[in-house]
Amino acid sequence: MEKIFAVVSLMGLLMLGSCSDFLDETPDKSGSAYIYHMDQLYGLMGSTDLYLLDQPDGWVPAYMTETLPLTDAVEYSPAYYVDALMSSMSEVYDTYCWKGERLMTESSMLATWTPVWERIYRFNTVLENLDKVEQTTEAIRKQVEGEARFGRAYYHFMLLVQYCLWADDKPGIGYRDNAEVGEVPPRKTVAYTLECIYEDLDLAEKALTEAGRTAFDREHNFRPTVPTVQALRARIALYRGDYELALTNAENALKAHNTLVDFKNDPNYELYPYMDVHLLDEAGETMEVISIYSMDNLMYLDMEAVTNYEEAYLPNSTMEDYEWYHPMSEVFYNLWDKENDARWKYFYSACNPLQVDFNLEIDEDTWNYVLTYENHKDLKPWNFRNYYRFVGTIIGMTTAEMYLIKAECQARSGDEPGAAETLKTLRRTRFLNDVAAENIGGTVQEVLDERFREIGAVGRFYDIKRLNGAENAGICIRRDIMTNPTDKTSVVQLEIAPDDPRWALPFYSFEAASMGWEQNAGWE
Repeated sequence: MEKIFAVVSLMGLLMLGSCSDFLDETPDKSGSAYIYHMDQLYGLMGSTDLYLLDQPDGWVPAYMTETLPLTDAVEYSPAYYVDALMSSMSEVYDTYCWKGERLMTESSMLATWTPVWERIYRFNTVLENLDKVEQTTEAIRKQVEGEARFGRAYYHFMLLVQYCLWADDKPGIGYRDNAEVGEVPPRKTVAYTLECIYEDLDLAEKALTEAGRTAFDREHNFRPTVPTVQALRARIALYRGDYELALTNAENALKAHNTLVDFKNDPNYELYPYMDVHLLDEAGETMEVISIYSMDNLMYLDMEAVTNYEEAYLPNSTMEDYEWYHPMSEVFYNLWDKENDARWKYFYSACNPLQVDFNLEIDEDTWNYVLTYENHKDLKPWNFRNYYRFVGTIIGMTTAEMYLIKAECQARSGDEPGAAETLKTLRRTRFLNDVAAENIGGTVQEVLDERFREIGAVGRFYDIKRLNGAENAGICIRRDIMTNPTDKTSVVQLEIAPDDPRWALPFYSFEAASMGWEQNAGWE
């Protein structure tokens, strides 16, 4: 762990030294900066990059999207991969095949593992300096403490979901609670990690309450408040199957902030024609035209769309280049009311796999983009679709997530009418007409289906793990993969069973060695 935390420490100091808005240079110009005043810690906690993760060079860490191709929401069928996919997607296909060597690369570490620890280091730096610096007001001190404890809990839970199994007695994440360079937190159990997370959240809520930060702060939604803490606690409690705690916190969070964006009336979601692609039959005649649209307004807003999104308790955003190309699976495709669901119309209209991956040609007579019969005959409708909404994918808590948590807890307690009404409240802002929006009940399965539609592939890995752990749901990943990624005849079936140890993703190999943590089972 010396390697990680030495790097993280340096990164943290560099970050501190670069934040000229609230830190003075040291007199000797050594490149580091002294922390001597509470205003500096307050400014550090107000940095948008703690959650938004928008870097100066435009590169954004990809954690929580590295799991996209591992779920049942994404499908790279042999025909799709061989006939349509760009050769540059070979690394993603290796991930799709659950190949550990792909998940343990140094480049992946720099995009996913390191940014999390670097932020945890910053939160610990703040907490260690709370009482060592010149003070302002007690309210500011409490606010800074609450924000730092929340952030530490948030990122440890992110690590827990990706790198640990569900059961209490399984290996957890070593809880990093100080800024000592080179110290390796021992890897204890999942139950221990959760205990530390919950303790930090309780102390964060107490401190933020004492600081008067009890209302949702829309203008500064990257600064956690009490509702932000409650929203995260609701997410964690749902993951653990503690539905009473999840319901209480989701309802409390919604009391403070319950805005839902009405897609059909929001000008940011206006669709603009981008291109038409003509699918040709064997005779070379048009058999179908697929129209591709673009949400130009959101694209022009870039990351501003995330920070201003009215549903977000926390605009934590992440993106990887490859997420544009993940095609949906048949099971996900079949979940949609394609005539009435505005989410389908707006968020699956870009058809990026079609415009980027396929061998499109231009008809010299009509100047239409065409896809020949030979190039699409083995493909399915879901191969052409993928999710696109923001430039970055929101992984922070939203009001929509709280409505879904509330509905699931209601359904599991037997209150199906209440669950149905909660779902309808959400769907009235998601559907093109209210009649279609009302067409849902309140069973647990209906809630889970609606959750799948709303959260999509980004949250699916999280859901599979928690449903298999908390509910013995028996969700298994089965897919046809190729032993030779260029040969469609080399197909074998991959199965990741509910009890497969590989649901705990592998640590990056040289980091595991540096930390002295035993690699997760199934990846050696």
